[in-house]
Amino acid sequence: MKTHFISETRKDFFEHWKSIHKDLVVPKYSVPAELKCFEQLVKQNHQGFFIANLIELRFEHVFELPLTKYVNHPPNKYITDGYEYTWQQMHRDYMDFNIQGYRRLLYNTFQRYDPQERLKIEVFWDFLYKVKENSSEYTRLLQHIKIIESDNSFNPIFTINLISDINFLKRKEDSTFAIKLPDKKVFFYKYSVQTKTVFDFGAISEREFAVLKLLARGLSSRQIADMLFISPNTVDTHRRNLLEMTNCVDTTALIVYCRLLGII
Repeated sequence: MKTHFISETRKDFFEHWKSIHKDLVVPKYSVPAELKCFEQLVKQNHQGFFIANLIELRFEHVFELPLTKYVNHPPNKYITDGYEYTWQQMHRDYMDFNIQGYRRLLYNTFQRYDPQERLKIEVFWDFLYKVKENSSEYTRLLQHIKIIESDNSFNPIFTINLISDINFLKRKEDSTFAIKLPDKKVFFYKYSVQTKTVFDFGAISEREFAVLKLLARGLSSRQIADMLFISPNTVDTHRRNLLEMTNCVDTTALIVYCRLLGII
């Protein structure tokens, strides 16, 4: 497991970002009719989603009904205030990682792939978010980010971001960051709020993945051990490793979380 440190303090991110992209003009995103079906799906699953403009740091389309009876934000605030509104709702302990950490990890990952392959990379990360505007109460949200449109050089412009309330799945205040690669392997990182340290767990091993799939079938450690020709203690070690890298509260939460990531 590798360890990284988030040592820089937050600077004026917006001004810096605008200076980099000052000569780019991005057309307003045209919401396709297919998203109407997607809206019905996320509504049934008590989720929300938005279309983000990565160049101009604005939201083109927002569909966020109350994720639960506790999480309720007016969609128009996202449209009018853009990224500034979401950052005001995020717990301040996660801002350094949001501004610098996860973008750095994602950038390093992008550099290992051809431009067209980069568009297949998906990102998942969770953080504490206010249950409503100006509230002092927070819940934990999972954000699934997928690129849906790029420029002619295959640089991402628009992303679709699926939001789920996973407050019941996670333990501690730490944040989990996962990158799903074009070959579907998933690399896990954990951001420690206390130490501002990023722990690099790497990808789930083949053996851990085998154990995970059997856990999802409801098998016990003894049953899994017999099927994989390993000891029950080894199964439990793999289970603990999976819980550590995903920061989940128990095996049930681990299975639900991995299904949200599309691993199983």
